[in-house]
Amino acid sequence: MNKIFKQLGADSAYLLSSLPIALPAFVITVTGFAAGLGTAVVWIGIPILAATLFAMRGLAAAGRSQLGAVLRQPINRPHYKRAPEGASAVRRYLTPLTDGQSWLNLLWGLVNFPLAVAGFCVALSWWIATVATLAYPLYAWIIHRSVGEGDGLDYATRWLGWGDSYAALSLLTVLGGLVMALLLPLVLRGFAITQAALGRGLLASLTESDAPYTGPTRTASLDAEVTRVQERLSAA
Repeated sequence: MNKIFKQLGADSAYLLSSLPIALPAFVITVTGFAAGLGTAVVWIGIPILAATLFAMRGLAAAGRSQLGAVLRQPINRPHYKRAPEGASAVRRYLTPLTDGQSWLNLLWGLVNFPLAVAGFCVALSWWIATVATLAYPLYAWIIHRSVGEGDGLDYATRWLGWGDSYAALSLLTVLGGLVMALLLPLVLRGFAITQAALGRGLLASLTESDAPYTGPTRTASLDAEVTRVQERLSAA
């Protein structure tokens, strides 16, 4: 249960905090790419595109930092392409235009936004509905007393044969809240893992594929065995 609650907290935090990152990323992506592409014929768009790619690096880093808790594994930082030593300022400024990860950041800013909106809305509404239904017996009497009439749940309780008492209404609502609480980790996990998997594919795939090969790792037992073989060969 501790693991489930911990992952639920991580998924909830990810879904609720990803929208403030996805929104400016989407605006910068659409605005910068459209302005740069539209004015590329007069060469003004080239520096605009480069500036857009530079701006997306910070937002991509923020989005990348959220992935580890959801995917339960560390996410490596990318190595962006750099201009050679002694390159001019113009060439260093335009280097992102030839960098694959910079363009993947731009693609992430475009396709991540609808997933972030959906995840934020589902997480927020599901949490509110779950808490509201479980706490119904604590506050519903205030609504009934101030309004002077029911909230429509009495039709369901009468249909079930429970009557229209406050206890029946509270029982039905709490049962619905328990169902929503049981589904909450599954629903949020599905949205979080989908969005995080997309983020990993666009923000860290090149980093993982370009990681240098370090060769097999030698354990202590293997080192000891090699030492014994060498000693026997020396004695022979």
